[in-house]
Amino acid sequence: MYFVLYKDISGYWRWTLKASNHETIAVSSESYVRKSDAEHGIQLTKSAYNAPVYERESV
Repeated sequence: MYFVLYKDISGYWRWTLKASNHETIAVSSESYVRKSDAEHGIQLTKSAYNAPVYERESV
């Protein structure tokens, strides 16, 4: 897997997480003015690998 860090058409920073087959797994849910903030979002995503998973019932 790998992250792609880029500027969108509005000039804001975003990231995408890609699988080894280059398919998108996740995208940033927001855009960032500063590149460092987008990089921080990537670090938060990387550190969430051991976060618990909760299942909810369908509504």
